[in-house]
Amino acid sequence: MTTPPASGRNDGWEMDQLHRDEITVAMNWVIRTCQQIVRDRSHKTYWAPATTSESTPSPEQLMQNAREDVIDKLRRIIDGAQFVMHHIEHERAKRKLSSPS
Repeated sequence: MTTPPASGRNDGWEMDQLHRDEITVAMNWVIRTCQQIVRDRSHKTYWAPATTSESTPSPEQLMQNAREDVIDKLRRIIDGAQFVMHHIEHERAKRKLSSPS
């Protein structure tokens, strides 16, 4: 954790810290999602689908399960992280425009 400037002037330090915290939370969700997928679906050196009742699923079943178990879940989390970063970039650009140079 960083500390505020000793000079007593803020100069956006609080907003910078808020943005660092928001980015960290968003990235932690991405990492935790990956870890959860590995814990739930990885067996030694291979991915094991969650919902196959057959011992040898068809390629179509594997693709569908891969999308549901891994790709779609990661895409939602990554899209959320992208939204957070886009919002931060927008706020920072707005702040730069409104601050005196």
